[in-house]
Amino acid sequence: MRQLTFKGFLKRYLKILSGHNGINLRLLLVHAESTNVRLREPLFLYMMAVGKKQQFLEFAYGKEVFSELINVANAYDWQSLNHALESNDANLPIQLQKVHDSYRVKRDWKEGENHSKFLMWNRITALKKEKGISNYRIYKDLELNPGNINAYLKHGDPSKLSLATARRTLEYLETA
Repeated sequence: MRQLTFKGFLKRYLKILSGHNGINLRLLLVHAESTNVRLREPLFLYMMAVGKKQQFLEFAYGKEVFSELINVANAYDWQSLNHALESNDANLPIQLQKVHDSYRVKRDWKEGENHSKFLMWNRITALKKEKGISNYRIYKDLELNPGNINAYLKHGDPSKLSLATARRTLEYLETA
């Protein structure tokens, strides 16, 4: 699976926020100015990412609703802006940081899920030992794939089962 990029995230996010399947920057700018204020920061970041900073500045010139973003555009190029977002630079507007935080959550969800499965694995292995329950009994009672559940139970491989299955296994052992 390919790693989600910030630019790719912004493109999808703009499509969702705008309700359109395509990305027409001029049309999105008009909507961001008047009817869909939630488009402003993601659209600005997308335009910076795809090298349309000058187009943004020309459209936004003299428009009060874009003044804060104009200041950011004048102070940063895309590389330095992206670095500032990654390092949570306090000089950036909080709305830009919120968009980037949403991207990070989407990008890193698998790490968080694997961490949760690892914590459950620790508890599962302790309960198995305490209650003397075999891997065989677990996958038979829960009707699970023996290969996948064994890879998880013996080696702690979180890629072999879903978070829901790990949770179900833990609940089974807690009530056994």
